[in-house]
Amino acid sequence: MRKQNSNAGRGVVGAVIVAGCFICAFVQYSLLPLDAHLVDVHSQVLPTKHEFVKEKPATVTRPLAKDQLQLETLRNTTSTKIPHYYTVFSTSCSPQQDWESFVFFFHAMQVKQPGSVTRILSGCKDFEEKEQRDFYERYIEPMGDFHVHFTPSYSKLHLAEGAPYKYSNKPYGLLHWFEHALGLNSTSNILAASGELLDGIVILMDPDMILLRPLQHDFTDEHVLWVENEPVSKIVRHGHPIAQHDGYLTNQWMSLPLNFTKPFDRDGPLHWNSGPPYMATVKDFYQLTLKWTSWLPKVLQVYPKLFAEMYALIFAGVELNLPFTFIRSIVVSDPTAGSKREGWPFIDALTDEELCNVPESAPMPIALHYCSRYMIGKNFFSKYRLKKNIMDCDKALILPPAIDVYPRYSFTVNVPLANGRDRDTYQEEHTPFSSVQEARRQAFMVCAMTAKVNEALVYIKERACNGTANFNKTYSVYDDPSNTR
Repeated sequence: MRKQNSNAGRGVVGAVIVAGCFICAFVQYSLLPLDAHLVDVHSQVLPTKHEFVKEKPATVTRPLAKDQLQLETLRNTTSTKIPHYYTVFSTSCSPQQDWESFVFFFHAMQVKQPGSVTRILSGCKDFEEKEQRDFYERYIEPMGDFHVHFTPSYSKLHLAEGAPYKYSNKPYGLLHWFEHALGLNSTSNILAASGELLDGIVILMDPDMILLRPLQHDFTDEHVLWVENEPVSKIVRHGHPIAQHDGYLTNQWMSLPLNFTKPFDRDGPLHWNSGPPYMATVKDFYQLTLKWTSWLPKVLQVYPKLFAEMYALIFAGVELNLPFTFIRSIVVSDPTAGSKREGWPFIDALTDEELCNVPESAPMPIALHYCSRYMIGKNFFSKYRLKKNIMDCDKALILPPAIDVYPRYSFTVNVPLANGRDRDTYQEEHTPFSSVQEARRQAFMVCAMTAKVNEALVYIKERACNGTANFNKTYSVYDDPSNTR
C-alpha cells in the first residue's frame, strides 16, 4: 500500500478494484455453461511471483512408514492440549476489501483472538502486492500473530469465456494456503504430518465479519444457541466440524443433477446447509478443501449461480461423511431473519436504550457479519456504499446515529444513488419497517457497525497520517453518496 507522508490527503491505500462478500452478495452472476470450458486448477502451474508471508506450523512434519498410511485410522482422538488456532479469511486485491481486512485484523487484536490470523489475498498485480506487503509490515504485523498469504487469482479458472465466478478464490485460495503455508500437499503428506499440526483448528471466516469476542473451538461453556437440542459435539474435533447455520441456503443442492450419495439423514438444515464461520481440525478441513475444489467445477456446470461454492462445500462434506454441528448464534447478519436464524434473540432481549449502548454484561453473538445493508431514518451502512478509500487520511469518520435512533425513527429514508444519476430527480421517500423487531435490529446494526469501523479507522489514522488525519465524525452516505471519491 502507498506510504503516507505529512501531506494531508495522501491515501493510506492504493489500487481500486471492487469485490465483496461471497455469501451475501445480492447480485447474481449469469455464468455460461461450463462443459468444454472447464479448467482443472490442479493442473495449473502457479506463478512463481506469488510469494507469501509464511506462517509457522505448530510443529514440523515427520515421515511415517508406508504401512502406516491409512487415513481412516489416523488419530481418531484429539489431544487434550489446547490446539493452535488458524483463523483465515479470503479476499480479492481491492480497496474495499483492504479496509474490510484491516477492520477484521483490528478487532481480532481487540478481542485477543488466539492463534494466528491470516488474510488470503488473491489476484494482486505486482505493484499491488508490493503496496500490500509494505502496509502489512508497517501496520498489521505489529498488531499480533497476523499474516497475509498471496495467491494467484482463481476467479477465472473455470471459464474460458464469459463472466468469471469470483467466489472461486475462496476454496482455491484456501487450498493454496494449506499447501504453501502449512505444507500439506498430498494424502501421504497429511499422514506424515505431526499430530499437533493436524489437531490444530482452522476457522474460516469472511472479511466482512467483526469479532465481538474470541472464537474458539470449545463451546461447552459458551452461551450460544444450538440448532439441535442435543448437539453431537460441542467441541471441534476430528470428525466433528462446527459452523454457523446458514439462513440463505435451501435444500436445492439435493436435487441438482450430480452423481452423489444422498446424506444419511437428508436433512440439509440440520447438518449440511453450512455458512461461515466454518471450524474444523486441520486434518478435516484440508480434506474438505481438496473435495471442495473438486466439486466446485461440477456444481458450476449445473448451477452457475450465486452460492455455487457453498453448495460445493456441502457436497464435499457429504462425500467425506463430515456433517457439521450447527450453532445459530455465532453471527447476526440479516435483520429480517426469523427467531431461529442467527443470534438475534440476544439483540431482541436488549432494551431500547441498550441497542446503541450495549452493556458489557449483555449476552451477545460472537461476531457481526455485515453482508447486508442497514438503515434507519437517514442513517445508512453498507460495505458497498462506503468510500473505497475511507482509510485515507483526509476522509472523515462515519457520522454516528443518535443514541435514541430507535424509537425516534420507525422508517427508512431512501439513499441517493452512488453514481449521482438521480442528482436532479431524487425525492425523499419514507418506508416504514415491517415490524418493531426489524426497526430495533436495524438500529443495533447501524450503531454497532458505525462504532466498530470508526474504532479501526482511528487506530490506523493515528499511526499512518503523521498528524494530518481527519477525525471528524461527519461522513454520511446519505449526504455524500459517492463511494469512489
